[in-house]
Amino acid sequence: MYQHIKQSIQDGIAQIIMDRPGSNNALDAEMFRDLIAAVEHCGADEAVKVIILTGAGRNFSAGGDIKEMATFSFISYELSMLTGQASLALRKCRKPVIAMVNGTAAGAGCGLALGADFRIMTEGSCLLTAFSNVALPGDTGCIYHLHQIVGLAKTIELMALSTPVYGEEALRLGLATRVAAAGKLEEETRAFAIQLLRRPLGAIAMQKQLYYEVFYRDYMAYSRIEAENLGKAGASADHREAVTAFLERREPSFNQKETGTK
Repeated sequence: MYQHIKQSIQDGIAQIIMDRPGSNNALDAEMFRDLIAAVEHCGADEAVKVIILTGAGRNFSAGGDIKEMATFSFISYELSMLTGQASLALRKCRKPVIAMVNGTAAGAGCGLALGADFRIMTEGSCLLTAFSNVALPGDTGCIYHLHQIVGLAKTIELMALSTPVYGEEALRLGLATRVAAAGKLEEETRAFAIQLLRRPLGAIAMQKQLYYEVFYRDYMAYSRIEAENLGKAGASADHREAVTAFLERREPSFNQKETGTK
């Protein structure tokens, strides 16, 4: 049904897997569209009570495909709006959504994980904003989600410095719901999903609707500004330098002049 998204349902629990393990589940426009469709399908399926989102292989998702970024036509306003819609689909879904964060969730992968209602990690799991590493301001609603969870000061720090946040620190900050023991991520996530199955899911759906309508009411206005900024940054000399330096395995040399968004 989808090219790089796998979906299965067992005992009321749907599992959506981002499936490009060879590229650490790097995301492109087609994957974002398929992910939105998969989430909406699960949301409408009465057999699905809880959704688990994860990545195939070692990592949850590396975010945007750096090789596609090297074409310097990959980043656009349209792509950014699509990333924001993919992240919002998780938030709008009336079913509880659990991100099972295997390995690293970076960039847009981080934004998707933050869009979920719950995040199960291990001590080795990592949330990494990553955007500033390639001279981009961010997409996938990452700033919006972070601000809701950790507040403005920590959001500013995590976005500017792209400091990786591992399991126990993520739990302390409220970014992780549970930290599973090594090798127990799937078992812990499944157990948490079963715990949710035993809760009053109708009431939880109403809670999610309230969260969305009150705390996410200006998300689309935010998303349009996010997309405008991403489009401008994608055409910048700093982004070109960051991508080139990454591929050449050297430190980037950024322009020290303020580029702004005017």
